[in-house]
Amino acid sequence: MNKIFFLTIVCFASFILLSFIVINKSNNLYFDNIINVDISLFNAINEFHVKLPAEVNQFMIVITLYGREIFLPCVLLVIFIFGDKRGRKTVIITGISILILIPLVSITKDYIERPRPLVPDFGTLMSADTNYSFPSGHSTLIVAGSITPLILYKGNKYTKILPIVLVIDAGLVSFSRIYVGVHYPFDVLGGFFLGSGISLFIIYLINNIPKIRTIISTYKLKNF
Repeated sequence: MNKIFFLTIVCFASFILLSFIVINKSNNLYFDNIINVDISLFNAINEFHVKLPAEVNQFMIVITLYGREIFLPCVLLVIFIFGDKRGRKTVIITGISILILIPLVSITKDYIERPRPLVPDFGTLMSADTNYSFPSGHSTLIVAGSITPLILYKGNKYTKILPIVLVIDAGLVSFSRIYVGVHYPFDVLGGFFLGSGISLFIIYLINNIPKIRTIISTYKLKNF
């Protein structure tokens, strides 16, 4: 089995399983225990902002506000301009994945309807958005924006480091969403699986366009 296709299936299956756990409308005791672990992890990570210096808190706020909205587009723009044909192709495929994921995240949030984290006794660094929590939109899009360049773009001697930079940015943004108090760890993990799954699926389709065309042509010849 193609490795990209296998990873796509693993990501989608993991996302579906995590969605069932988060919904848990059957009040399954086993799922309840897993959710309690998620909540405990959220409290433990979010509590860091009480213990760590104010500079760390400010850094996490900057990362969560601008890591996806500013840093990601700027790096992709650099890859598009200076990354020759491979760079342009990579950025276009990345853009396709993100455009698919934007409405998909919104639809999934409204279907699962997981509330945002409850504010613990020690408070949070930021107020959560008014929409639902699962999956994290920031995590979903930032992962999609980093995994495609990581797989497709090898870069030249000046730009080959950029996919690694995007992966680091994705990790920081995803962690910051928990740190500042607007998402549970499972929200971020769900975003990772969904963003990775869609990106890998698009890469698989792009890589297999010649095979798909051959199959379609063969089908047409047989039926017409």
